[in-house]
Amino acid sequence: MTGDERYRRMDAARVRAQLSVQDLWLRYLALGGTGDAFDLDGYLQGLVPLDTFQQDVLAQALNEALTDLYRSYFVPLAAPAVVDGWDDDRLQRLMDKLLDDSSQTPRHGHDSRADQEP
Repeated sequence: MTGDERYRRMDAARVRAQLSVQDLWLRYLALGGTGDAFDLDGYLQGLVPLDTFQQDVLAQALNEALTDLYRSYFVPLAAPAVVDGWDDDRLQRLMDKLLDDSSQTPRHGHDSRADQEP
């Protein structure tokens, strides 16, 4: 894909994801982007170059925004999927148990006896 194609596709994705340049910039910053909002806007208009890594950070921000947007349109299945006898409820109960057990386990390097009064 050429440079011209890439910035045009990214701007089209921004519009499709219903993001303003400022909203996209915040997502981009959250993922480690280092350009300012003017750089981003300039890139999306084909006026300012972005290095390849910054383009990839921007692409990831756009991909996540599109995923968030379209996930809200997913249609749930009528019955929960069961794979090899595992359903969502069993998996959720297992995760809850693991999380409960880990919160009761003393942390590494922490002596629980030090918390007790003599």
